[in-house]
Amino acid sequence: MKIFQPRELNKCLALLAELSGGQTVILSGGTDLMPRFEQGRPLPDNLINIKYLADIQGITANEEGVVVGGLTTIEALRQSEIIHESFPALWQATTDFAGVQIRNRATLAGNIANASPAADTLPALYLYHARIHLVSLHAARTIRLVDFIEGPGRTILEPGELIHSIILPQPTGVSRFYKLGLRDAMAIAVASYAIRYNHSAEQITDLEITAGAVAPTIVFLDTLTEMVLAHEENPVLWDQAIQRDIAPIDDVRATAKYRRKVLSNLIVHELQHLQVGAYE
Repeated sequence: MKIFQPRELNKCLALLAELSGGQTVILSGGTDLMPRFEQGRPLPDNLINIKYLADIQGITANEEGVVVGGLTTIEALRQSEIIHESFPALWQATTDFAGVQIRNRATLAGNIANASPAADTLPALYLYHARIHLVSLHAARTIRLVDFIEGPGRTILEPGELIHSIILPQPTGVSRFYKLGLRDAMAIAVASYAIRYNHSAEQITDLEITAGAVAPTIVFLDTLTEMVLAHEENPVLWDQAIQRDIAPIDDVRATAKYRRKVLSNLIVHELQHLQVGAYE
């Protein structure tokens, strides 16, 4: 295995183009990739460590909202005032993300590219309608995150492409994130959700809910939100709507039945509080 450590973006993209015909793996933080190698995953022909590309790190605000460099660490997001104030659901996800050592190495692009339905940042990123800016040696494109991830571990990233940045449009209303794990922050999510809403006079006027770890990808609970916005205030029907939009599986962390039950209980409880104006 050959290891490369480019320090300039253009040189990195040229290297990716040159090696695109072979088996090449991009290493950013390595918090998901290195354990897989330790578990026996075959080593690639080429490993490109992009950790030193300063051009795609950092958080900046512009006319579109906020742009987060792909190599920005989870800890940097957690410490960002912009993220804390404008994207609280994403900020909450970073506080629930593993331990401090992992947060200081794991990157936002890596969490996205890993494409795990249990990834902590994804429900919030879907909720905020994040877009992904991809670059290669001779081209660039920006696509919706919801179109980027196809399934567990599968994205539409082409050979030679790199996640340059994540664009977050400025949201409206109140938003937050909740994760249920078997332990505290160090645990992988059993189920999670992110919610954003506007309300006035104790009526919800705008609502979006995303759920993680309960389907092959993050899902929008559209059936439920349409029902709530139509003022159908029936928890039994809410539960049925949630069940229609999710497709959990049994794994070592929980059964599908448990995931269905706990996610529904959490979201129905939250909506009942919203209906009576418990949250400002």
